[in-house]
Amino acid sequence: MALSTPGPTYDVSAINIKVVNAYESCYYGEAIAEATVSLEEEALPADLIPPGGENHPFADALFVLPPGDYWVCATPQTDAGAPSSHCHTAEGYVSVFGGSTTETTLVSHCTGEPNGGLDVIAALNSPPVIDDLDIAESKFITTCEEATITVSASDPDGDDVWYEWYQISGPSWGALAPAGATATFSAPVAGNYELGVIAYDTWGYGTSLTFPIHVSLEEDCGGGGGGGGGGGGGDVCRSGTDGATGSAWVVCAADEDSAWVSADDQGYYHLDLICQELGYAGAGAFGGTCGSVCGYCEGTTSCERPGQRIFDGYGDCGVDELGRFICYTVQWECVN
Repeated sequence: MALSTPGPTYDVSAINIKVVNAYESCYYGEAIAEATVSLEEEALPADLIPPGGENHPFADALFVLPPGDYWVCATPQTDAGAPSSHCHTAEGYVSVFGGSTTETTLVSHCTGEPNGGLDVIAALNSPPVIDDLDIAESKFITTCEEATITVSASDPDGDDVWYEWYQISGPSWGALAPAGATATFSAPVAGNYELGVIAYDTWGYGTSLTFPIHVSLEEDCGGGGGGGGGGGGGDVCRSGTDGATGSAWVVCAADEDSAWVSADDQGYYHLDLICQELGYAGAGAFGGTCGSVCGYCEGTTSCERPGQRIFDGYGDCGVDELGRFICYTVQWECVN
């Protein structure tokens, strides 16, 4: 009869077989006899397996002991002599009789590497459809007005629809306030703005629509100034701080049409908002380093050199919810 090849052994290379007193445990009992034996090359013989079983790896140890009752422990081990992480200790009660050998089979059950089921459901999903867009009172507003935009969308599959509003372009970061299917927009700086809205379904699948808003300059918003005007209010040596960051700035030169504004230290500056605070429409060119900014109002800079009107584009630090901002030791122009 040909020998059969054993089945999976996982991380097991040997089995430690320990015999202890019948009333002691595998973990705390003192060994009466013990051996660590390697797995056999062939599988366990079929007559030692329940009907229908085959190809089980095994190890075998024979001990000669005084007659009596014993507790036998079989612990699968790795090459390093550590307990297997897959196969558990098997244990059982045996009796030894004089003049004969008691043969017992202990079975260590292994966790194995079970497969899992996969049930694939493939569904079709259509994105929402934007049906209408309303801009009130008009897409043409001034720096003193706001536009109210309302979008209407439906979903072919009947999913709930939610909206995301965003600004794509424009001379400054306008005030876009979304509230579900409606958003309001205003801008402190005149120019052409492009906005967008995305209608999403419950799966996060969306359809977008972009649209323009045109903002023109209005010099007097309700008689209170602001919004940028024809005629700047920047006085030489006037100073202030950025309302959001607290960074100090100072006016180096000014007239009705433009002003030269400088960082009074390293900081972060919302240049358009500062220019509007000074009465100008917005900011123009910017740049400079500590060796060229006017710094401390027509005195020397932090590099102890006279200021120069150099606007080389240095210091662009992006935009945030208040608009574009520049940073570090920089200077800029305010213009109408």
